[in-house]
Amino acid sequence: MNPSRVFVPVGALALLFSEILLIAASFLVITFLLLPVEPMVFLWADNGLLRIALAGASILFGLYFENLYTNLYVKSRVLLVQQLSLVMGIALLAQGFLGYVHDGFRLPLRLMLPACAVLVVALFAWRVAYSAFVLGVVGAQRILLVGMCPILLEMAGHIRAHPELGIEVIGYVDDGDAAAAPEVGRRLGPVHALPQIAAQAAPDRIVVGFSERRRQMPIADLLQLRYSGMAIDEASTAYEQLCGRVLLGELRPSEMLLSGAFRPRTQFLVYQTLGHWLLGLILTILSAPLLLLAAVLLKLSSRGPLLSRVECVGLGGRPFPLYSLHLPGAAGAGRNGAQRFVARWRLDALPHLWNVLCGDICFVGPRAERTEFASILSERVPFYRQRYGVKPGITGWAQINTPRDQPEDTLWRLEYDFYYLKHFSRGLDAYILLHTLRRLLLAGA
Repeated sequence: MNPSRVFVPVGALALLFSEILLIAASFLVITFLLLPVEPMVFLWADNGLLRIALAGASILFGLYFENLYTNLYVKSRVLLVQQLSLVMGIALLAQGFLGYVHDGFRLPLRLMLPACAVLVVALFAWRVAYSAFVLGVVGAQRILLVGMCPILLEMAGHIRAHPELGIEVIGYVDDGDAAAAPEVGRRLGPVHALPQIAAQAAPDRIVVGFSERRRQMPIADLLQLRYSGMAIDEASTAYEQLCGRVLLGELRPSEMLLSGAFRPRTQFLVYQTLGHWLLGLILTILSAPLLLLAAVLLKLSSRGPLLSRVECVGLGGRPFPLYSLHLPGAAGAGRNGAQRFVARWRLDALPHLWNVLCGDICFVGPRAERTEFASILSERVPFYRQRYGVKPGITGWAQINTPRDQPEDTLWRLEYDFYYLKHFSRGLDAYILLHTLRRLLLAGA
């Protein structure tokens, strides 16, 4: 399955590549200045390049963990110093773990500590300069809207609410004279003047969406713009790329029947099952002490059964029992300290690893739904059964994109699930697992 094109903030990409170069240069300079042996021997014969690459990767992970590739603008220099210090702390912890696994993967402390100190100063100075000057030069991705439909309005609202995306709506082209919402900008002219408006406004991308399907689009003008190199997207496609959701209201039954986009390849499902089973086996062994601790805490602090068993619907609509530790009361209501500790670190979900080993679920996938709820939703929600095309997951695309304090919206969650089905891949699974780990650690902290 080919990966879909997505809106990627140019500023974030430029910052990422520049910091990769800055981190690599800092480690190399420190190596040549402070290493008592011949640097070239260390780099080539003693796995020096691999050690530097692992140290640099841990720093990049720390920057991502601190959300520094989403918040590009420096609002507080004191906060930035604190975040960079935490990043270096994460890198040093990673070095300790690598040294425990194999000492040949760890960078010597005589290099790691000076490099971390230099990088705190270098990254701070670069971030301040980047926020003040470079972002103004790189600029935002400029989008011109053609037509006016609810999808475009929602897109424009999403862009306005997320300035960190680095996208700017410069206006819209439409024949209607009615005033549009402020987030879409000003009306630049009628549809027949699109070539002249595009030449004057010089957008980076054009998104087309009319409120009525019967309305004729300016096909000839759009083709001419496409041939000249302009990026042009249909509204629902652009919305999917921008928001990470497939609009079910725009999805036709024929697309579900005739297109293979929402049917993951069998080989990918096999790879996912094998990979997640192996990961589940490793985590089951490593987390056994935590499971025992959680079981003891819950048994001593509450009465009743220790294990909870819920009937859920899995791959192909087949039911299976989902296991977890029983937590009394609603979320946080009436729980004592031990129960809150187990809930905060999600230790009650450790028995899910047994379901992974049994092949009922994977680590990543749509949320496992109870049998009684699934039957109702299958009757009321269009295309709901399509989510049975993959195994349910402990975490998923919908889970990481829905704020915890936001009321649950089944249709929104299903739209996220359809995006996952359409773009099902090992890379997306890895991103979801990494993001879930970050959320779990931040929530626990």
